Amino acid sequence: MEVLGVLRHRGRHPAAHARKWHARARRALSPEQLALLEALVPADHSYAPDFLTPVPRPGESMPEVAARIAATPGEEVDYHLDIAIRGRRVWPHVLALHPSEAAYERWRRPMPAALAAVARDGGTAVAAAAATAMATLFESVLAPDWPRVRTVLDADISNRADRMAAHGAAAVFDDLGERMRWTGTELVLERAYSGIIDWADEGVLFVPATTHVGPVLFAAERPHTPVLFYRARGIGALGERPAGAAESALTGLVGVTRAALLTTLDVPASTAELSRRTGWSSATVSYHLGILLRAGLVDRHRRGRVVRYARTGLGTALATSTAEEQTPRAGVLL
Repeated sequence: MEVLGVLRHRGRHPAAHARKWHARARRALSPEQLALLEALVPADHSYAPDFLTPVPRPGESMPEVAARIAATPGEEVDYHLDIAIRGRRVWPHVLALHPSEAAYERWRRPMPAALAAVARDGGTAVAAAAATAMATLFESVLAPDWPRVRTVLDADISNRADRMAAHGAAAVFDDLGERMRWTGTELVLERAYSGIIDWADEGVLFVPATTHVGPVLFAAERPHTPVLFYRARGIGALGERPAGAAESALTGLVGVTRAALLTTLDVPASTAELSRRTGWSSATVSYHLGILLRAGLVDRHRRGRVVRYARTGLGTALATSTAEEQTPRAGVLL
């Protein structure tokens, strides 16, 4: 969803961090990859295919998510494209959600050329190409900032969970986002079409995103758990440091990946924990930790079957001193 938010709003996103990510994406992706992703996630239409946002699983890294996207059955991808692309198959149960066939056709959009070129080879080809492009975008663009993004997302989840425990569901749902309301028994989302989602045994998964703007979004296709996507609180924290801080002296010295790992190790963590925080694969994390270990910037300790890494005194001095060099001296950020 973070990737989709960057794509949907292009370079006009209201949040500075998302505009920065889009500028990076234009440099990192090939023209063909960027055109395909922007064809799948249009700026002028509300629907993006659900296969791009599989239901989240705890602890997954971006390469694992990309692998699930690539493995989406071709017929499922074709169905998602059918829903909103004019001229493709009309599914009766989708048509039934709209006031009329004419209204449904007006809602659909033309097939973009970049998507048509890939879709000629079927849904499987679309899924594979999209997964590769999304993984490239994440690794090249979002990954250096991912520890800070995860901090914002985790804080949002904790805050809402505490409020729900103390005050009930209404305390959370009432301010989750525009064009959604809680009646006491139902969540109602205002849309141009209508339908009822009723498989209460599955529950609803709420997923925050720092790049989401506008009404709460949802994905609800059996047999998957229904998911609601909303704007996370506290995204201002992502704009607190200067625009060039990600390319700090530390980054210049040890590289983006190792700098991110070193600054993430405020508390000791295992390879698996660092993989979850950063979105990089365990193999990538392990490789770069090995370099930091040999350089004397981190140390490792085993407790039972778990090996945790921690910054050494030298690593901490390096991480904190370069961070201080990026801190404005005219005031204090709170």
